[in-house]
Amino acid sequence: MSDTMDRILAIRKIVTVSRWFGLWKWPNEDNGCQIVRKIYPFILHLPLSCTCTALMWIEVIRSEDVTQAGNVLYMALTVFVMLIKIFNIWHRRQEAFAFIDELERHEIYKLLRSEEFVFWKREQKSFQRIFYTYIAGTVAVALTGYLSVLYQESYELPFTYYVPFEWQNPQLYYYAWGYNVLAMSLSCLSNCLLDTMGCYFMFHIALLYRLMNRRLLALREAPEVKAIPELRHLFQLHKRVRSLTKQCEILVSPYVVSQVVLSALIICFSLYRVVQMGKSNTGGLATTLQFVGVMIVQIFLPCYYGNELTVSANQLTNSVFNTNWLDYSVTTRKILNCYMESLKRPVKLRAGMFFEIGLPIFMKTINNAYSFLALLINLSK
Repeated sequence: MSDTMDRILAIRKIVTVSRWFGLWKWPNEDNGCQIVRKIYPFILHLPLSCTCTALMWIEVIRSEDVTQAGNVLYMALTVFVMLIKIFNIWHRRQEAFAFIDELERHEIYKLLRSEEFVFWKREQKSFQRIFYTYIAGTVAVALTGYLSVLYQESYELPFTYYVPFEWQNPQLYYYAWGYNVLAMSLSCLSNCLLDTMGCYFMFHIALLYRLMNRRLLALREAPEVKAIPELRHLFQLHKRVRSLTKQCEILVSPYVVSQVVLSALIICFSLYRVVQMGKSNTGGLATTLQFVGVMIVQIFLPCYYGNELTVSANQLTNSVFNTNWLDYSVTTRKILNCYMESLKRPVKLRAGMFFEIGLPIFMKTINNAYSFLALLINLSK
């Protein structure tokens, strides 16, 4: 059966949109006529994402107390993490492009049977639904923030930043509001797109490990003559996927480290803002509570997909053991035994030299956020 389906179906549209947001390499970008596409990301992000982030940190520095700083810090930290992700993908743009290109085109990853097509399409659609829902939730937070301030009695910005002119008047307010909307919309969508790409790298490799498990289990009743070519192909595929796992770790490590390390502070300052705000500002309260929910999901997703990769890879030992190996020749059994010995080295993604990407680090981050919040509330008293 020929491999006719799109192997990166879940992010085909995400890749296209990411190019227009200056987050993904264009094909044939090094040609003379395409040089504008190379500088386009800087033209787009420097006056909006980068400048808005700098203005938020200026506002933090100018704050007179913890409460005023907390109203800005939760978003200043969020966009700072987003900039780390952008700089990371710009720095590794060629590696990321080659990574996805290999997953899409290399013959070794070709699907071989109709049930594999069904399995692959189902999982890709599932990933697509999860991240479209996540992106919609993030956009809803931004829209709530943009619109709620228009119904306030006083002049307020959706997401506070330093404005270098007097904006709290009918003539100039909408200039400050409009820049805030443009910069934060770009930052919000860029953050979502980069989260989706980072999680997809881990998801796709986990899916390849699951595919190998399925192929090994399919050999349960297969005679040795039929099993040997399948095993040879699986050994080659496994070697390639292990190499891809290392590449994936390099690509996602800065993104996950920055997200996990700073997320505890982001959630802490967000909840502190809710405590200080009370019920006096309904729009701001709704925006912040939605933001906390989205932030928790944002931390959970890379931890979940990193955990799935580890679990799927470690299941290979059981899958090999469940083949029809007892009926194979001594030579084949020795080869399988050597393969199982090599599988004893656990496959784990590490975020830098700090921690393993998995569900335990998610729980630790939430616990840290609660501890920081309790400490901040006590200090403010």
